[in-house]
Amino acid sequence: MNRLFFLITIAVAGTVVVATAFAQQHRPYNQIMKDVGYTFASLKKNLDANSAAAAAADAAKLEGLFTETEAFWAPFDTKDAVGFAKNARDAAAAVGTAAKGNDIKTAQASYSAIQKNCASCHFAHREETGKGFLIRP
Repeated sequence: MNRLFFLITIAVAGTVVVATAFAQQHRPYNQIMKDVGYTFASLKKNLDANSAAAAAADAAKLEGLFTETEAFWAPFDTKDAVGFAKNARDAAAAVGTAAKGNDIKTAQASYSAIQKNCASCHFAHREETGKGFLIRP
């Protein structure tokens, strides 16, 4: 009886851990995009202020957010959206590298690459409904 209780307890605990990890990996897409928008604006502000350390931190956060964005689009087999997210992630990494080297001019050029990828994805996969945005896979 004790052995069965122990096995059931381990199985339930394992299920809870897996379910929690899965839930944390798949945040609502609108929350990811809100975080991208906020962090992207912060990055621009920090680049304009020549605040390299803060810009590098924002760039690192954007890398993670674009990784989440890529994971969102992958199951839809939407290759262009996955590509836009991947390119934006790579551009964020380039911003971070340039900012760490205190090369704000190069960081700003890579910032523009992030912006172009975001705009391309929004044009292809986002529609204004009057009540918010509709995402089109």
